[in-house]
Amino acid sequence: MTQSNIASAINAAHAGVEAAKREGARYAVECGRLLAQAKETTPHGGWDAWLRLNTTVSPRTAQLYMRIARHVEGDLAKAQRVAGLSMREAAGEATGPKRAAAARKPLSPQAEHDFSVLKQVWDEAKDNPDWQEGAARELFRIGYITKPQRNDIIRSVWTKHYAHLTDADRKEAGRRAAELIVAAIPRAMLLELIPRLKHVPASDIAIALGDAQEDRKRRAAEARP
Repeated sequence: MTQSNIASAINAAHAGVEAAKREGARYAVECGRLLAQAKETTPHGGWDAWLRLNTTVSPRTAQLYMRIARHVEGDLAKAQRVAGLSMREAAGEATGPKRAAAARKPLSPQAEHDFSVLKQVWDEAKDNPDWQEGAARELFRIGYITKPQRNDIIRSVWTKHYAHLTDADRKEAGRRAAELIVAAIPRAMLLELIPRLKHVPASDIAIALGDAQEDRKRRAAEARP
């Protein structure tokens, strides 16, 4: 193949890449529309778990797709224009101009003290991921952090913890997780879910199981006389 032919082939391949990029926004709009429909029929508080068990779309990506779909909803001209954009361009347009990050407001002396104490306790618990996960769940429960923030903290905690484990430790942790799943989910439902679970990150499965455990404890507490 001559250099001229190679150059032509490179340009053709590159044009294909660019065309594929600009297909992304069109599919994002359709996916966002379908996600919004599904979310309307999902019980309050169960959206993230539904996504993990039924799709390969992460909650953050689902939020982006739905935002793009809302951006073009009811405006055919805008929908046609966005369909020709790359995913990055469509996401930027749907999100709007980024607001300038506001400077952190100075805390009161009491708040600074409380923050220092909390950070010290958190650092001392670095070898106790169960405690750190529990703290993140409690902060979410009382409204100090959002659910995505809670989930990011839990993922970070366990990622750091598992990074230092041996292969034998990881196998043992996997065995305990499997036992917990089998005990928590009816067999018929489990057999149906297994093919879907293969595409879900282990950390997301663990978070969903933790949510289920919290819900069972809450209902048991409410049922006590």
